[in-house]
Amino acid sequence: MGASGPGAAGTLVCKIELDKKGGITVQVDNGDDQITQTIVMDGTSITITVKGPQETSTYVQKQDSIVVTVKDLTFDTDTITMKSKGVSKWNSQDTFTVESTKDMTLKTSAKLTQTATSDAKLSSSANVNIEATSKLAMKGNMGAEMVTSGGEAKVDGVTLKLAGKTQAEMSGAMTKVSGTGKLDLESSGMANLKGSITSVGGTLVKLG
Repeated sequence: MGASGPGAAGTLVCKIELDKKGGITVQVDNGDDQITQTIVMDGTSITITVKGPQETSTYVQKQDSIVVTVKDLTFDTDTITMKSKGVSKWNSQDTFTVESTKDMTLKTSAKLTQTATSDAKLSSSANVNIEATSKLAMKGNMGAEMVTSGGEAKVDGVTLKLAGKTQAEMSGAMTKVSGTGKLDLESSGMANLKGSITSVGGTLVKLG
């Protein structure tokens, strides 16, 4: 069964087809803008298609799936809630941006892994806190650097160990090494203590 209007300029051509095997097809043709809108309900799926001179978008709904194919998809709403019982994946073949004007939380009840094949950057205009209730490990295969442009750089722990496999160096305009208990300076090879003025003092001083 079909119903159609005249094809004069500024009008739409509308058709409705009923078929016992093919289902129901509703079609609207906009000849001026070269746009065709189609809805097909065939008993197993609902397919909505909008075809224009440059792009085509489709919406296909079956009993267990919904597939939307479109060049640009926009949701404009107050709140969005998405839940899944199985594996979830979000894949972008271009730039991917997640942005919030207020607080943002990323949380998992299991393991969290973040990787990048190029540079990775974590920055804040305020403070950055990295904390682990167990062990914290940071490693650089080519080098590691911690720099502060102002203020104090501090490493604090119950015990502190600094080691270099080939060389270890500590320098500053003023350098101080102190211990509230015992202080040992030892070398299995040659040891040098040198300065334009060298002072060794204590209640008891033993050399040799």
